[in-house]
Amino acid sequence: MTELSTRLMLLLALVVVCVGVVAAAVGRQWDLLTVFAGVAALLVAMWVRQRIHRVSVTLRPDLAHWVEDRASTAGEPFDDVLDRAVATYRHGIVTDERAG
Repeated sequence: MTELSTRLMLLLALVVVCVGVVAAAVGRQWDLLTVFAGVAALLVAMWVRQRIHRVSVTLRPDLAHWVEDRASTAGEPFDDVLDRAVATYRHGIVTDERAG
């Protein structure tokens, strides 16, 4: 799954669940409210877990523009292009994992 589509799907699901929470609260359907709140908690946990494994990096502006251009040209997420570029660079420097 791509990063953007995963985040978008989680956000849309969370919005739908929040609407369900509000509707259940207004209708005083406490069992349904509990189910919606549980699903919302699971969605938030998935979103946090997805973001926790990424390391924040600062990229020079010219390189960031290059990655943005490549991503928009190929129709890929920024993170995927950046990951592939770093992996290609690393492969050129270290060809043997034990030597690195």
